[in-house]
Amino acid sequence: MGAATAGSPVSDVIFEEKRILVLLTDGRSLAAPLSWAGPAVAEMNASERSNWVTTADGRGVNWPAAGQTSDDGAVNVWNIEQDALFEEALAELKDMDWKPEKLSPRSRSLVALWRLVADGYNGGLLQFLGNWGITEVHVALEALTETEATQTSEVLHEFWSVVGPIAESDAISTIDDVYQAISGDLSTRLDELDERFWVAAEELTRRVPITYGPAASASSS
Repeated sequence: MGAATAGSPVSDVIFEEKRILVLLTDGRSLAAPLSWAGPAVAEMNASERSNWVTTADGRGVNWPAAGQTSDDGAVNVWNIEQDALFEEALAELKDMDWKPEKLSPRSRSLVALWRLVADGYNGGLLQFLGNWGITEVHVALEALTETEATQTSEVLHEFWSVVGPIAESDAISTIDDVYQAISGDLSTRLDELDERFWVAAEELTRRVPITYGPAASASSS
């Protein structure tokens, strides 16, 4: 057993009442909600659940009896590891009374990336700006450079080249002013950037653990 390494292959899978523990070859165990394996696996008995197989790279797990054949796996180490790192950073943010300026540089970057991913997927890049402000955009841009997430960085830079001059204008007082200044062709362009972001941000699933991992082992339930 060597040193902890982000994205280590799977060595075993253990089911608990509400979560799955994925044991890794580096000795760590990472936890994912049972729902991540899909409803068919959730309904299986213990014997059926034990018939899992790893993907070709050893970092994903499928249950063939559930019809799962994904190259990445129904449950994937990179996804679990990224989620665990985000959760660690958010726990630190809570401990710091939700004041991001008190965070370690590593956790500050992770919080910005989590906010970018959460809002980018659920409401778009403009929602990310509206919820967290200009400073968060700049922190996210720096974190994307640090992680070498080139595709996501390109999209966010382009977004900011469009929206930044508006948001930083002396005529703008609130995020509502930004929203009102965006219409027509500009609104269409932002919609296109959101669609590009949804594809580009998939690279973060690996880039985040490689840069900021490995995540700590899951605590006992």
